[in-house]
Amino acid sequence: MTDSKTRAEGWPAHRVTGVDVWPYRLLDGAADFLLLHRSGRDGWPFWQGVSGWIEAGEAPHHAALRELREETGLEAVELYSVDAVFDLYAWRRGTVEAIVPFAARVTVDAEPRLSDEHDEWRWGSPADAIQLVPYQPQRAALRRISADLLERPDLAPLYRIDPPFEGHDKRR
Repeated sequence: MTDSKTRAEGWPAHRVTGVDVWPYRLLDGAADFLLLHRSGRDGWPFWQGVSGWIEAGEAPHHAALRELREETGLEAVELYSVDAVFDLYAWRRGTVEAIVPFAARVTVDAEPRLSDEHDEWRWGSPADAIQLVPYQPQRAALRRISADLLERPDLAPLYRIDPPFEGHDKRR
């Protein structure tokens, strides 16, 4: 009984706080992911997709669309959930935070306009993207997108968040 009470009261809070968005385009049936290079203004520079915090009262998929717009100026043509939610320990805040990943298909001619969080961008194949990103959860999300959406387009309806990207999907 004491252990349970200590665990409940003493362990860091666990909450869903952020999103990762992996924008991609399809060229002749092949996917290219948009990779952004963090400028290093808030820490170590590295390659990533779009990432950001969920605002109070905001659904994670709405945060994904907002962050995509804010960081790149792009709009999603299609939005998909990705079965690769991951936790990170935010030691400065003393919390365990869940990050929800999404795949966002953009138009073939999409040209990002970067926010000041990033200093460079590039399109890359799934293999390039997996090679460039530094964190295992990012690579896991890219692998899930490849396996569940790109290699098996018949599965896409299971993960698609229908426009106007509002409400809750009762099927999942």
